[in-house]
Amino acid sequence: MSKRQLKSQASSARAASGALLSGFGTSSSAFGTSSSPLSYVTEPPDLSSISDPNVVVYFRNLSKKDSTTKAKALEDIQSYVASLKEPVEEGVLEAWIKMYPRTSIDNAKAVRQSAHTLHGQMAAAAGKRIAKYMPRTVGAWLCGLYDSDRSVTEATQNSLRQVFNTPEKIQNIRKAYQQPILEYCRDAIDKESALTLSDERTVTPDDAEAKYSRVISACISLVGSLLSNLQAEELSKFQSGYESILADDKLWTFASYNDASIRRSLHRFLKTCLAKEPEIVQKNLDAISKSYLSVALNSDQTSSAYEYVDAVALLTSAYPTVWTDHYKSKTVVDRRLRQFLKRGSQSGPRKFWDRLTDVFKAIPKQVLPSNGADAAELLGALHGGIVRKDESRLSLETAFNTYLEITVIVCVALSKDDQRKLTAELIFPIISQYLRPTPEQSQWTGPRNSLSIVSKAMNMGSVYLVLEEEWPRYIQLFIDDIKTSAPEQSKDYETSQNSLIQQAARIASLQEHAIKTQKSTPLRSLFAQASSSIIIEAVAILKNRNGKPYGAAGAIAELLQRNKDLVVSETETEQCLEHFIQNDLPSLILSPSSSQLVDILYLSSDSSYFKSAWTATLKAALKGEDSPAKVAALEALLTSSKIPSSFDLASSDHELQEYVQSNVHAALQGNLEWDSFNRILQSPLKILSPATTDEVLSSMAQSLSISQQAPYALQGFRQIVKQNPSLLNSFLSSSQGSALLQSLLLASESPDEVISQEAMAVNASIQILLSAGSESKQSIYKVIQHGLRDASHTSVSVETLIDLAKQLVRSGSDWEGIIGIFPNLDDWKAALAPFLDIAPKSSLAITNPLGGAVYLVQQAPLKPELHAIPRDADGYSAAFRTAQYVTRLFKSDGIFEAQLVPLEIRSTLLLNIALTVQLADDNLGLAGANNLWAAYNTEVEADAVSFISDARAFILHELKRQGASWSGPDARSSLLAWATDLLSKIDSALSAKAYYAARAYSGLVSDAIDLCGWNASQTPELQANLKVVRRNKDLLRLVGFLNAFKEPLSASQSCERMCNELVADLTGLDIETKAEDGLEQLIFLNTLLYGQEDVKRSIAKQRLVFFVKHIVPWLDDTENVLPIRSEMCRALTKLLPIMGDIYGEHWGSILSALAVSWGKTTELEENEHEVDSSIPFVHASLKLYAILRTLTQAEEPNDDLLDVWKETEQDIANGLINLLKHSQHFPDEFHQPLKIVNDVLARQISKVALEHLESSEELFPLMYVESQPVQQTAFDILHKQIPAAQEQISIDAALEKTTARLPEELLSLILEAPTVAALEEANFERSVPLPLRGYLLSWLLVFDHLEHASFKVKNDYVEHIKEGEYLPGLLDFMFDFLGHVQGKPVDVSKLDITTYTPDLEPPRRDAQWLLTHLYFLCLRHVPSLTKSWFIACKSRPIVVSLESWTEKYISPPVVTAALQSVTSWSDSQVDIEPDSPFAVKVAPRAREITASYTIDDQTMSMRVTLPAAFPLANAHIEGINRVAVNEQKWQSWLRISLGAITIFNGSLIDALTTFKRNVDGAVKGQTECAICYSIVGSDRKLPDKRCSTCKNLFHGSCLFKWFKSSSSSSCPLCRNPFNYG
Repeated sequence: MSKRQLKSQASSARAASGALLSGFGTSSSAFGTSSSPLSYVTEPPDLSSISDPNVVVYFRNLSKKDSTTKAKALEDIQSYVASLKEPVEEGVLEAWIKMYPRTSIDNAKAVRQSAHTLHGQMAAAAGKRIAKYMPRTVGAWLCGLYDSDRSVTEATQNSLRQVFNTPEKIQNIRKAYQQPILEYCRDAIDKESALTLSDERTVTPDDAEAKYSRVISACISLVGSLLSNLQAEELSKFQSGYESILADDKLWTFASYNDASIRRSLHRFLKTCLAKEPEIVQKNLDAISKSYLSVALNSDQTSSAYEYVDAVALLTSAYPTVWTDHYKSKTVVDRRLRQFLKRGSQSGPRKFWDRLTDVFKAIPKQVLPSNGADAAELLGALHGGIVRKDESRLSLETAFNTYLEITVIVCVALSKDDQRKLTAELIFPIISQYLRPTPEQSQWTGPRNSLSIVSKAMNMGSVYLVLEEEWPRYIQLFIDDIKTSAPEQSKDYETSQNSLIQQAARIASLQEHAIKTQKSTPLRSLFAQASSSIIIEAVAILKNRNGKPYGAAGAIAELLQRNKDLVVSETETEQCLEHFIQNDLPSLILSPSSSQLVDILYLSSDSSYFKSAWTATLKAALKGEDSPAKVAALEALLTSSKIPSSFDLASSDHELQEYVQSNVHAALQGNLEWDSFNRILQSPLKILSPATTDEVLSSMAQSLSISQQAPYALQGFRQIVKQNPSLLNSFLSSSQGSALLQSLLLASESPDEVISQEAMAVNASIQILLSAGSESKQSIYKVIQHGLRDASHTSVSVETLIDLAKQLVRSGSDWEGIIGIFPNLDDWKAALAPFLDIAPKSSLAITNPLGGAVYLVQQAPLKPELHAIPRDADGYSAAFRTAQYVTRLFKSDGIFEAQLVPLEIRSTLLLNIALTVQLADDNLGLAGANNLWAAYNTEVEADAVSFISDARAFILHELKRQGASWSGPDARSSLLAWATDLLSKIDSALSAKAYYAARAYSGLVSDAIDLCGWNASQTPELQANLKVVRRNKDLLRLVGFLNAFKEPLSASQSCERMCNELVADLTGLDIETKAEDGLEQLIFLNTLLYGQEDVKRSIAKQRLVFFVKHIVPWLDDTENVLPIRSEMCRALTKLLPIMGDIYGEHWGSILSALAVSWGKTTELEENEHEVDSSIPFVHASLKLYAILRTLTQAEEPNDDLLDVWKETEQDIANGLINLLKHSQHFPDEFHQPLKIVNDVLARQISKVALEHLESSEELFPLMYVESQPVQQTAFDILHKQIPAAQEQISIDAALEKTTARLPEELLSLILEAPTVAALEEANFERSVPLPLRGYLLSWLLVFDHLEHASFKVKNDYVEHIKEGEYLPGLLDFMFDFLGHVQGKPVDVSKLDITTYTPDLEPPRRDAQWLLTHLYFLCLRHVPSLTKSWFIACKSRPIVVSLESWTEKYISPPVVTAALQSVTSWSDSQVDIEPDSPFAVKVAPRAREITASYTIDDQTMSMRVTLPAAFPLANAHIEGINRVAVNEQKWQSWLRISLGAITIFNGSLIDALTTFKRNVDGAVKGQTECAICYSIVGSDRKLPDKRCSTCKNLFHGSCLFKWFKSSSSSSCPLCRNPFNYG
């Protein structure tokens, strides 16, 4: 064994032996007694009887040193016990019982917690078997309740409750196991130490000490709990055990132990013993006195000081002799007491000082000082402890109180001289420091609120004797301070004056408090004289210095406020004050002392001269010049906190009211702040008269509508609502109150967010005020009615009116309670009337449900002046606002029950809403159709769409509600009766009003039938009604009737008969003479044909043929009005499919008429202001043409139709293109009929063969039209034509040797690039803005030219683009729009950038896709121009982000396309020259191209490598194998090839062609060397040495070898001398 091992063993043995011997504290050997269960050297448990080897491992791990291992072992044992289905085996139980006590005191909190939890689990699992082990574990178990960690305590409580589930059972444990508990605790206290509980080799001293403290503290607390919880008879059974513990001197020595938890436990234990076992305590007073007084008084009691002093107080009260008879120390007890007092509270709580007083009250008198010197020393020690730096300021007041009380106790035994001396030295400094604080006496500074302490000190014993001498001196010093206070010009002016006020406040407060405490105090006369002196001197100084020393005025105010009784008790003083207030104060009101002078004035409010003095003071302030002093004086007068509650002079003063009004007006102008008015509002004084209040609020309300004044007015209202909301109550119930609410609501909708938020906040506060009274509600009702009746720029929004309505309606209201929120029906009718008098536009025949009936409407004689109709800020008319309001009112859940509204009112609301929906439909489909609203943008459109949706929901809901009454037996309540009555309200005149009524009412009836179903039994009655309506010849009513009942009338004989009659009548009609009748009959016929699909089948084919042949000539006759021709086309569209098998000339006539009509169309919208719009005819004719196309594509088409179709195809195409050209002058974004026509036109043109479409020049302008269908159609045509035309252009350029140019019409479209700034207000919600879309599509057409052009023509095009500098504008806009300028480019990973298909993505994403595709085309076709732009780019964000973005998203497909083009070209070269020595190999993954040229079995080759960001980054060319040329020429070839890529537009094929051409030129005409018979020699060079005689070429190396081998310099062929040089 090594020496180190021997040394280690010896050290361990000594440590263990020493720990055991020192721990027991007796002379007996450690080995002579059994080992403690808590000691770390306890014998390990016997694990041999445990059957489960895993559990054995767990227990062995529990014996390890590491806390983590122990915690894991405990968890494993817990899991094992929890999983047992049988009782825990005895071996496990025995092992755990042996290990539990030591484990329960482990240093690791988690180990202790788990140990107690596991013990409860074991006890519960063992059941009654645990009883025999309880004596060994009960002490450790219950000690866990007093662990220093709360989680351990909770774990112990839970484990105990797991076994003993009631408090009574736990109490029984204490009773049953008193002896084991006492033995456990006694052994731990008497025998254990830090060294026996912990192994010093592995545990730090701090951890060992912490464990020991925890064990001792828990044991002491556990014994104390036995004493507290058990009855006397239970305790008496083991009296000897308790006596032995209390008789143990070691126990009491813990009173001064260095651990606070042990000290606290012992102090509590002593208190318990005094209460439960006083006899035992009495027997041990010597030991207790020694520990608690002799030692502990001079020991550190930090964190246990309160428990200590509390225990000492109880001990002293019970056994005072502990301080005298039982005190045996050599050091006298009063010295120990002073030592303790010097330490202060030692971080104790505030109540420490209270208990300290109790200690002094209980201490025997002989212990207290008997002379002044000793008393001063004791009190000095106490004061020193109070003012220690580590003392809490929060306890300072209590500490000084204790100081004063102890001083009283100490002074009792002293002589009067000693008392007076002690008072002057140790009490009066408290008063002195309070009155005149000085740094020298800072140790006597009391707490912040030390008045009560100082007052208490003043009333102590002989203090008044000292005050009689010192008080006048202090008062004179204060007067001197007033006299010598700093002038106004001094920088210390304010500090000096404020100090005077504070000093006066302290004097006055002290006097007040002292007199209140002892009213018969002998100091009263002293204080009265002092107050009189101060006031008289201060008044004199104020007069002499013109009120500038406001500290003097403040001193007077303080004395009047706190010591008025003292002041008025002196007649001289009272007279002085009266004279000053009446004669001098008004003249000084504008001085710096104004605030203090006002206080003096109000503090004299009970005097007879107050009113006259106040009035004089106010006049003096108002007459002063405008200045901050005047403002301050008036604010002080009007807002002082000293104003008495009964004061009422301000509101009756006329000058004051005018002043307030002028201040408010100035604040509204922004010239003044609202501070002054705000203070008036805060004033307890009633300052504003009713008239002033109304005038001020009216001015503020008017200012809300003035944009410059609105913010200031809102600030004022906010102050009123916050400070004095009662001002608004009466005002709001007046007519002006309604205007105020209207203005506030309008301001809440301001575009200025600050104003809007302020107005909403003020309005919300006012609504709270209004909710209290019914009179105020009338103001809101008026606001709602005014907002619906009158539309103006000051009208509030409908949303705001709805919010108001919600606030007004209360749950449970009846109709009377909600009638105020509904619009006035007469006002609504009057608002709708002008719009119902406007004849609808004829182009609406395409979209409205009555079709051609629009042509029947006659214009009113007096056309309404729509521009004169008032509108709100959004352009909404009152009629539209009211309709929006009603629909949203019914849409909002929880406002009211719809059943509360009377049926008559609901019916009127239903009809008005239905009429408004028709008007809104027209104005939405055709902007300006009736100007129901006058602004046309996407926001207004969304609002209108939302209204129509809400209105339809309201209509359906109301029809469903009414439909419930149509199922009854009463015929008058049936659906038919309701519908007939409704349709009968349609006027017989052909007016616009009748037309809209027919549309609205027929729609209501149709919706009702769809909702409620149709009773077939009523069909005969319906047909009879139809006959009556037709007989009356009410044209619009008849059309409305047919539209309303199209479902019930389907397949009815009456309709079939009517249809046949109409066909027959039209067949014999002379259109030239009876054009009006013809139009009416065509409209009725189309109503039937389009309303009932099968009615056309009832027409006999022969009759149909005659009808068609009769009316087709009408189509040819352009003299017929457009409505007739439009209705003819509509009729033919339905009827021609039935006679598709009929041969005849009518097919050619129809197609010819369509071609002629389209060819003559000049402007689609030139007659829109009249009835004759061409839009309905163009739409109907295109639909007719589409039907004819369908007939040509039938399985067995009509031969006549096919023939004329082919004959007229070119004319038709010309006509369609003419329509396309002439649709460009009008935007169709807000023109639904025109957009429908453009869509149909686009679909038809897309089906025309390319050869029939005209040249592209005239279509370029269509790329910028305000119609997406027209724009797209033009693009599609050009997109097809341009590639086809490039072949001919390339041939012509080659033959004529001319320079190809891009069309100027196309270049004009890309001349001016858009900017992101110009698109800031553009709306991408619906579509890409058409100008932007046209610009980008024009660039696609440019690239169509480049992509399909020959090499020469493409270079010409690129040069043309370069000359015009068109590309930089595109690229600048492109990367600004795509986010590169902001450094956040868009992610295009999910887009196929090699192609572009319009309208597959949302608009903004669509624009991003198109721009990215254009960038791809730029890199494909104009890479050199793109790279030049990139190099010259000055935007750093673009430069930083573009290359990486290009590399990630764009370059891969560009490189792929470039390599694919090289592959295709290479394959074509092989086909042309199969035996060519030139070969190209492409490696797509490596982005490499290898070009090789074979000469005489040797290969020269180069490699072109494309970078990841190609072509934005340069390609790289390197030579792989050089043959036949020198290095200089080889590098030249490589540079030329690279230049072909870089300079000549990035063409890889050009680079390869250039390389091939250079090699071909180098080897062309080369002959073989006559020596080696090879073109390329061994040195990889061509023959370059020529014989001057025979002119043959040889390799230099070959000649050198020849000369050397032949030993001759002659030519190998001619044998003549060879000139080698």
